[in-house]
Amino acid sequence: MALAVVVMSGGDARAGTAVVMGGGLAGIAAALRLAEAGVTVTLIETRRRLGGRATSFEQRDAEQTVDNCQHVLLGCCTNLIDLYERLGVADLIEWHDRLHFFDKAGTHDVMKADGLPAPLHLMRSLRGFGTLSRAEKQAIGRAMWAIMRAGESGREAAAGRSFGDWLREHGQPARAVERFWAVILISALNQTPDRSSAKYAMQVFQDGFLAHRRAWGMGVSSVPLVRLYDAAGGAIESRGGRVMLGCSIDGIEFDGTDVSGVRVGDGSVVRGDAYVSALPFDRLDRVVSDELRAADARLARLDEFEVSPILGIHLWFEGEVTDRAHLVFVDSPLQWAFNKGVDAATGQQYLHGVISAADDWVGEPAEVITAMAMRELAAYVPAAGEAVRLVRSRVIKEKRATFSPSPGVDALRPPPGPPGPAAPPEVPAELAGAAQNSRAEGVGNLYLAGDWCDTGWPATMEGAVRSGYAAAGVVCGESLLIDDLKPGWVYRMLRGR
Repeated sequence: MALAVVVMSGGDARAGTAVVMGGGLAGIAAALRLAEAGVTVTLIETRRRLGGRATSFEQRDAEQTVDNCQHVLLGCCTNLIDLYERLGVADLIEWHDRLHFFDKAGTHDVMKADGLPAPLHLMRSLRGFGTLSRAEKQAIGRAMWAIMRAGESGREAAAGRSFGDWLREHGQPARAVERFWAVILISALNQTPDRSSAKYAMQVFQDGFLAHRRAWGMGVSSVPLVRLYDAAGGAIESRGGRVMLGCSIDGIEFDGTDVSGVRVGDGSVVRGDAYVSALPFDRLDRVVSDELRAADARLARLDEFEVSPILGIHLWFEGEVTDRAHLVFVDSPLQWAFNKGVDAATGQQYLHGVISAADDWVGEPAEVITAMAMRELAAYVPAAGEAVRLVRSRVIKEKRATFSPSPGVDALRPPPGPPGPAAPPEVPAELAGAAQNSRAEGVGNLYLAGDWCDTGWPATMEGAVRSGYAAAGVVCGESLLIDDLKPGWVYRMLRGR
């Protein structure tokens, strides 16, 4: 094993070099934690800015920075929040303690917490939802109880079945699925209940809505996403690292035993002791050789992941359409609209619409998608269909936005550390467990990060950061993951385990 990181007491790496491939959230997280530990890091990113899919681009015709797609976080995203704090941008996140749901009948429901402890804190507002009948709310309450009582072991046992099947088994009316469960889960998992693993659907409600009073709060960046990650390059370089932007990765060199270098677009090779791939699974599949793939079991099934698309629909109006920070649409192909503000100079309001699990729409022309969004807005927000004129629009299609959290997907998700019969004794058991269970010979200095890796989370920004922290932790020989929010005492008592 060629890794030359010297691990001192407490896991503080005093020597060694690492190459991190990919400057999305996973790569930023891995590179920053390695640099903080004293490893000399080189971070390679194909684009001109860091952030990967969770970033922005310049709309030159309007001289405006626009996000690829709206990204949000919840209060339970402890590792992502930690990364923002390390980058000094946590104050750029606006937190919302209310979610606003609308239907075409004009009903406006507000999800908000009251003074009761978790898991009772949202019960009163859910009971008041006018978009649901009394019987539907009672059915939802019974299913929530079952989800809470299942605990982590119960959701793990449900990993191989769909949440749609689980809901039917637990007596959920079709209308409750359409107007509650699907509304939340499609946004959280980027997949429908029938195509989502029950494990990850249950996790959304256990960790996000039931276990802790703060877990469900929604955070939205108050600035273009790229501004959240601009500080990352400086943070890495200030610790002796190097950031290579606009530099394509053409291949990973393998000497038959270890990774020996990363070949980049100009033909040069970047070398280090440890190599962390934070590339998307399909991109990694294209740059590994057959020899390397055969030597490492974690790379054998990269082409088996399914993907799910997301559409971002950017709309600019000549006047104000809504004063709400966001709108959640019940029973609509347009699922969310985020208010990006009114320009003081032009008076134009910018709304960002989102369609997750967008298989039915991703193949449509932009003008068809925009026309649909305008019809839906007019049905839910009358001002959008009255005197306010649409000035311009832009549709962004993320055709491979996330991996699909399908039943059984965990079999494809690799651990961060190299597989093998045993891990080095200094690596904590929780980081090495998956590796120790593998009997395949692996590549000792190759580490994996990315939301598609075995993070225990679905495809989210939190999952990406967890993967980066986990990979850096295996390199350094200590756990770098941030603790989850501790479930409230009433939740623990009612769960019974």
